Amino acid sequence: MVESKGVRVMRIGVIGAGVLGLTAAWEASQRGHEVAVLDKDSPFAGASHRSFAWINANNKLPASYQKLNALGVAEHRRFERELPSEAQWLNLCGNILVDFSSDGARTVEARLNDAEKYDYSVEQVNRARLAVMEPAVDWPDSVATGLFYPDEGYVDTDILNEQLVTALRRAGVPIMRREVLEFASTGTGATIRTDDGWETFDRVLLAAGADSMRLAQDSDYTVPMADLTRPSARTHSFLGLSEPTDLGLRHIVVSDRINVRPRHDGRMWVQVPHVENRAEEGASPEVIAEVTDTMEQELAELFGRPVSVDEVILSGRSFPKDGLSIIGHLDDEQHVYCTVTHSGMTLGPLFGRLAVDEIEGGSHDALLADFRPSRFAAGVSVAGDEYFIGKQ
Repeated sequence: MVESKGVRVMRIGVIGAGVLGLTAAWEASQRGHEVAVLDKDSPFAGASHRSFAWINANNKLPASYQKLNALGVAEHRRFERELPSEAQWLNLCGNILVDFSSDGARTVEARLNDAEKYDYSVEQVNRARLAVMEPAVDWPDSVATGLFYPDEGYVDTDILNEQLVTALRRAGVPIMRREVLEFASTGTGATIRTDDGWETFDRVLLAAGADSMRLAQDSDYTVPMADLTRPSARTHSFLGLSEPTDLGLRHIVVSDRINVRPRHDGRMWVQVPHVENRAEEGASPEVIAEVTDTMEQELAELFGRPVSVDEVILSGRSFPKDGLSIIGHLDDEQHVYCTVTHSGMTLGPLFGRLAVDEIEGGSHDALLADFRPSRFAAGVSVAGDEYFIGKQ
């Protein structure tokens, strides 16, 4: 390490080229550090590519996790201002939440109470207002009211990927196609072993998504993740991509029946909560065909006209074992840092800033105490499976 204007300039190795790795790499490069990103695949090839990418702090419990995600939403505005970008990737258009079932009134009341408890912006809107706000939807007479969350939105992940990679390249940050085999903390820094040999760094950041558990185990560290080799509704989700339409959907629409949001190219991302239990059957052609049919039925019901689904993928989540994020140092020497979360798109820019702060020697213990890797040493309980109106 060297000193530059009173700041220790470090060589930082980032393992993982998803949203967590690339946002941290950008943050570190802007502070003058020498950064290299290593990944066995191309940028955003994993969960960052296969994401509904709903930016929100909605129904994210406990309170410390809700606070973290609310800060994550706000951080996107800073990141949008500071990242050199030639195309729009952030769309804070707001989210409309409805419950089409007979429990709709109770759902609205419960969510309003939660929003008040956590000081989270929400507005109750009647059916007439829903029709004005989102005319693309064929709102049924049975829906008397819904909720509008004005601060929520989505990220077009393909555009964000392109803009991040371009910005990092211009900043001189290499994104190297290397398979990382293990990493280690040393007395003076850290090392990474790839299929091309060992490389030495001052600090290492592990941000490899679902691969983080395996890489940590191979390096004698503990980063407990859900097992993606056995698909389930807890670990996987069916994500559909529609054909281009002229519907002109303006907002995210989230419900007990279907979740849908716009894309920059006129297509829409689609989720159907009641097919998620079929994830345990895998992604056979038969299952994908049946899920596609169900998505098209729900889309036709929602919009009052046929909408074709072009592709359905079974997407594995980067899911820490207890459902909460993991962020902090893995070693006593504080040479190896880790970030893993299911809420990667919401928390990416925030985790990038916080991680680099702490790699530089700062501390965010008050905010991050519930999310440290050390909590697993005493054992943790696994979070319950609650998927109504998605947790993302």
